[in-house]
Amino acid sequence: MFHSIHGRRTLAAISVLAAGLAAGACKGKHSQPAVKNEEPPPVAQTVSSFKMNDEAASTQLLKGFYVLENNAWRWTAGSFTVLLKPPAGAAVRGGTVSLAFTLPEIVITKLKKVTITASVGTTKLKPQTYTKSGPATYSADIPADLLAKDAVTLDFELDHSLPPGSVDMRELGVIATAVGIESK
Repeated sequence: MFHSIHGRRTLAAISVLAAGLAAGACKGKHSQPAVKNEEPPPVAQTVSSFKMNDEAASTQLLKGFYVLENNAWRWTAGSFTVLLKPPAGAAVRGGTVSLAFTLPEIVITKLKKVTITASVGTTKLKPQTYTKSGPATYSADIPADLLAKDAVTLDFELDHSLPPGSVDMRELGVIATAVGIESK
């Protein structure tokens, strides 16, 4: 008899629980969170150069960039990656990559200097060292054979960055404002 009553109570509890779940189930339309595609954007959408506040090009920021600030710039981490479309003629004449950025006073005060190196695949481009705070531009030539694709991934690496917690909870590199490739 105990099993029979216990079994009925369990069955009743399960029925009440199921009815409650069914009543609370989603019956109306609710906005679903957007699922961001982690694949690079189609080449037709990829551009050769852009400012960090260009929302249409933000999918070309592949890694190492933080949120847009002051609708103009983004902090980078110590390494960061962008996807760019080689401009017309670059596959024949070569090109030049440019990264416009600001090196904040706090970074120079703590690190004394920062060297930036870009690479395309396994080919490292010319490094440049910065010892003063303020606006700056990293620029390096890219051989034509590296620009013979529909899109090029550029990896930037800083030799020093501020570790999380020293100034901010994020690893901080430079303040990026624009990036691009121009044909020679």
